[in-house]
Amino acid sequence: MELDKVIIGKRLRKQREKLSLSRETFAEMIDISPQFLAELENGKKGMSAETLYKICDKFYLSSDYLLMGRENLSDMKTPVAEMLMNLSDANLSILENILSEFVVIVNSAKKDKLKG
Repeated sequence: MELDKVIIGKRLRKQREKLSLSRETFAEMIDISPQFLAELENGKKGMSAETLYKICDKFYLSSDYLLMGRENLSDMKTPVAEMLMNLSDANLSILENILSEFVVIVNSAKKDKLKG
């Protein structure tokens, strides 16, 4: 099985947009050029293990999700995963909105810290 760089790039872009980060800010945070990030997001280039690590580490993303699209929490045995698995769909949606806003605030603070 071969890696599908286009699909990986779409997942990467989706996550960047979820975080409300510009391509420039996202690229700066993982020490790559905005042009290279654009090529990754458009599936024109692949990334090194080091770049994948930086993305996953800096933005708390799963490499399983980026590379294979796996979003299954059932394999995670943490208190947070247990709580999430027991939420109703309606409450999970509410929590997702709350966390999205939280991430925007945190990333805004990170950008301010990087500038100052």
